Amino acid sequence: MARELKIKTQTTGTTAVIGNWELRAGSQDTTEYLDGASDTTYPGGGPGTFSAVNSDGANGYDAAPKLALLTMTTSGNSCVAVTEGGGNGEGISSILSVSVSQRTGTASTAMPTLSHAISSGEATLTLTSVGTGAGLFDVMVLYF
Repeated sequence: MARELKIKTQTTGTTAVIGNWELRAGSQDTTEYLDGASDTTYPGGGPGTFSAVNSDGANGYDAAPKLALLTMTTSGNSCVAVTEGGGNGEGISSILSVSVSQRTGTASTAMPTLSHAISSGEATLTLTSVGTGAGLFDVMVLYF
């Protein structure tokens, strides 16, 4: 599970990471909230309910989607950046959604696209625009 999106190499254009956020409001894929009510049913509880013990259900990190905001400046009509991967599941396993908007430069004659390929936890992000020359693009990547 990727912890934070970072740029490893840049082959064309330039890319800057503006921010990274974990989209977590709770562990939606677990039932950890039930483990505190050991003697009665949740949510009332009774004596000893919700005590701090090592045997409760919260014993690790539950994966959550991440959101990264980038700026990519094209050189010609493209920008190619590779994110950091890594062992132990630290790299990106999938990209759920991308959004691209052009901030400066000649208006693209077609919708700019961001294609991606993932290998060994590294994501290759390729921004392609048509007829812009150099331009600055805001990119939002939702990844896991």
